[in-house]
Amino acid sequence: MRLFALCVLQFTVLAAQATCMFARDTKPQDWYEWSSVLVAGDVAAVEQRGSIDVVSLRVVEAYKGPAGVQSATLEIPQKLWATCRITRPTVGEHVLGALNANSDALLVPLTDSYVEKLRLLKAK
Repeated sequence: MRLFALCVLQFTVLAAQATCMFARDTKPQDWYEWSSVLVAGDVAAVEQRGSIDVVSLRVVEAYKGPAGVQSATLEIPQKLWATCRITRPTVGEHVLGALNANSDALLVPLTDSYVEKLRLLKAK
């Protein structure tokens, strides 16, 4: 039983590390492949619901997803911020928000240079 528990724990740690590496080091084309919805937005609100942060965005630009989207709400596990060493977003911060087909959400700070790379891919 201990061996099984150790294997489960190891798998969980590896999965968390993979998520962190993806969130921090992913190229724009990988975001496009992973996501069903991909937007740049300004954080409008961050609410805590148990172990989840509910982040509301005012969408500035949509790269992938429904046309005309103006807002997005992403549910992010609070442990993601510390585990991945990503700063928890604050109101007004410019971020990249993504949601995949499994309803997994990621949110990372967004720089102007990264926005340009995303726009180039969107134009293709």
